Amino acid sequence: MLRSILAVIVSYLVMFVLILVLFMGMWFGLGPNRLLEPGSFKGNWLITIAAPAITVLCGLFGGWLCARIGRGGKPVIALACVVLVLGLISAYITLQKPEPTGVRDPEMTTMQFLEVGREPAWIAIFNPLGGAAAVLIGGLIMAAPRKPKSLG
Repeated sequence: MLRSILAVIVSYLVMFVLILVLFMGMWFGLGPNRLLEPGSFKGNWLITIAAPAITVLCGLFGGWLCARIGRGGKPVIALACVVLVLGLISAYITLQKPEPTGVRDPEMTTMQFLEVGREPAWIAIFNPLGGAAAVLIGGLIMAAPRKPKSLG
């Protein structure tokens, strides 16, 4: 039981840190001018592809890690539920924030953007759903024990 609880907590924290590092690295490494359309707060093709990809890849890894630590599927299901519930709470909070309007100053720094910017509604909704699904796939399918092939 303790191992299962530890698996969920460790896996969630690892996923959280990975997502944070990847997104912050992208935002601070590339900056708003390379991730957003010129003069707009709307994301360009790079962020539109990278955001859900990061969610799915981190979910797959988190589910796999949880299955390995917890030695079974129940901790993976618990982790998927945690990802879904906390993600939906985060989506609700995000969707309460007004979308920025007007023209974006091209000199806007990443920190300034993070204060006034908001992720699109579809990303806010995709993150908990796609993340939970990826956790289940990573934990229940990718980490499932393989039966050895018979030689006969």
